[in-house]
Amino acid sequence: MKKFLLVSCTLLGLAPGLRAQTGSRLAPTTAISTATPYAADFAEAYRLYPVIPRGMLEAVAYTQTHIRHIGAEEQASCMGMPLPAGVMGLIADGKGHFRENLRLVAQLSDVSVERIKADPRSNILAYAAAYARLANERQLRANMPARHLPVLLALSELPLDRDALGTFALDSHLYSVLTFLTRPENQSRYGFPDYKLDLPAIFGANYRVLSAGTTQVSERQVQAEGQVFDPGGSTYSLTSSTDYGPALTNLTTCNFSSRSGTAITHYAIHTVQGTYAGCISWFKNCSSSVSAHYVVRSSDGQVTQMVTEANKAWHIGSENPYTIGTEHEGYVNDASWYTTAMYTSSAALARDIVGSGYGISGLRTFYGAATTGTFSTGACVKIKGHQHFPNQTHTDPGVNWDWERFYTLVNNAPTVSTLTAATGTLYDAGGPSANYPDDVRQCQLIAPTGASSVRLTFSSFDLENAYDHLLVYNGANNQAPLLGKFSGTTNPGTLTASSGKMYLELRSDCATTRAGFAASWSSVGGGTASCPTDSYEANETLAAGKSIGVNVNNLAYVCPATDVDWYQFTSSSTNNNIKVTLSTLPADYELQLYTAGGTLLYSSTSASTTAETIVYNGAPAATYYVRVYGYNGATSNTTAYTLRVSTQATAWAAPETPAFASRQAAEKPQVSITNPVQSGDRAWLSVTGYDGPAEIQLRNTQGQPLGAGFRTKLATGQPVRYALPGGLQPGVYLVMVQLSTHVEYLRLLVQ
Repeated sequence: MKKFLLVSCTLLGLAPGLRAQTGSRLAPTTAISTATPYAADFAEAYRLYPVIPRGMLEAVAYTQTHIRHIGAEEQASCMGMPLPAGVMGLIADGKGHFRENLRLVAQLSDVSVERIKADPRSNILAYAAAYARLANERQLRANMPARHLPVLLALSELPLDRDALGTFALDSHLYSVLTFLTRPENQSRYGFPDYKLDLPAIFGANYRVLSAGTTQVSERQVQAEGQVFDPGGSTYSLTSSTDYGPALTNLTTCNFSSRSGTAITHYAIHTVQGTYAGCISWFKNCSSSVSAHYVVRSSDGQVTQMVTEANKAWHIGSENPYTIGTEHEGYVNDASWYTTAMYTSSAALARDIVGSGYGISGLRTFYGAATTGTFSTGACVKIKGHQHFPNQTHTDPGVNWDWERFYTLVNNAPTVSTLTAATGTLYDAGGPSANYPDDVRQCQLIAPTGASSVRLTFSSFDLENAYDHLLVYNGANNQAPLLGKFSGTTNPGTLTASSGKMYLELRSDCATTRAGFAASWSSVGGGTASCPTDSYEANETLAAGKSIGVNVNNLAYVCPATDVDWYQFTSSSTNNNIKVTLSTLPADYELQLYTAGGTLLYSSTSASTTAETIVYNGAPAATYYVRVYGYNGATSNTTAYTLRVSTQATAWAAPETPAFASRQAAEKPQVSITNPVQSGDRAWLSVTGYDGPAEIQLRNTQGQPLGAGFRTKLATGQPVRYALPGGLQPGVYLVMVQLSTHVEYLRLLVQ
């Protein structure tokens, strides 16, 4: 404790000369033009204080506020947590629990509290001045950010506790800041170097808990994936003095109570109005008198359990006895906190609650429009926001939470009926004569083989108005563009899916059924036939390659789009000049020649329907393999290609298109993915020659979708991290990447 007091006096006892110097550095400067928020202010801070590692200020600001100025008009937290101030997320009133780091920053920088709170530039530069003072005192270097952890801890608002939950909260803060610095997309956007930070080495054995998808918190410990978080081995404990902070014990035990026999029937979604680490710490504070069962981190979706489900957490007032509640890091007025990782993780948690025997159906998840106000949905909707429960004043998760996306992630494995005929009639779940039932999720995919468009005309339509809905999409699933969301008795008329596929999803609630709908479809270019059979299937691998003769024509199909055909033939020592041709092509097909050991010898990749030719003169007598496939999913179920292997004693003339001739980079963008990856991990997608939207869908080798699609933006030089669906078995998969220009199929090996 003596050491802490000495350090505090040293930090706060600024010389007048230094106070004047730091204050004068806040004079206005000329802003620079850039797309990143407050870039001119951060750039000025690094110029004034070169001891600060570039990127560190943005990392702290992103962890605290997603680099957004938190002003006085910000909505208060429904948990009673104090709101931070400014871009750097500083606390003025810690409510007896948080350290008031805004006041510390004001003292170190000689800038007034009011100015730091009101002005984003002053907020950033004052924090930078305080940071630089502490870093210089420790003789730190800007190129070694891993040694700056004591400065991050000194300027954090989190209590310097020594128990398991306190050290975990502090290490979570450090983990979030350093993780920001390790990401290539951040390094590119904010212009800082790759510091080669080794997070497993920095956090030691606790790294596994900090980076886990789910953590569990009990009265005395935090654990994840079978490993217990070690407070004594935490980075915070190893970085700071053992005399540094007060000891608070078992604080989580004071903010929950018994349900007194009340059954769990509902699940509530909240937004913290603060950070993940701050929320964990606040729930330990006995004076806060609030808690939730779970907290979800924005950056990677990590989940921390704060109260057991069997007990009543204090998160939603009069509705506490029958609810489970989860807080989501972030702010209702800033959609950037609601990341794909957060949605995915939160939905997985919801699915677990659905499967826990409480009688909460995933089909009872709210999927209406996000709003800013409060309104009660009634007891029928079981999974919904704080704002949707009765007797509430808080409006989280607010207008930026995507309820439709959350619904589809919670209900991520629907049964889909696929209709491949060129024409036909479909009905609701009640069939042509009966009403549809309650709690229905009926999914139908109209996908005539080879269709260029689908047209659907309703002859009748009657759904419970505003409660039951039919959603229709222009594509193969509910991630495709929405053609319409229909309810009541107004007939939708005729709908057209220009993609050649139309996806319908009927959802009904827990009460009141109606007659439903009947509709007929037709298609352009569609037929009833699926992929035609040929005598060579199945031949999807080299080991399954079918034998073919030389100097004869072989006819086969590339169908479906993921089909790959392998063939084998044997050459002789006399007729040792080989020519392989692929002709009568209905689409852009490719041709490759391999040795029996799987080594690629030649490849022909002519564009469009130009015939492919490979010549191998002087080939040793041996068995060879030929591979035929469609470029980027090219396929046909109506026209067969012709494959011919010709041999002769004299050499063949070289083909007009050289082997391995590649398409010009400007013709089509190219997408690549890291290989291999571990099951449950993430892969990096990179693109060249493209900047625009993309939709990513993992499929099996038969082309069937696995999990929900992922929408993102791809750009040259900006890799995107793709989280694989859970539960994948080791093996080979296809990653379909839909660009605005075309579709690419990538092979992915999961180990």
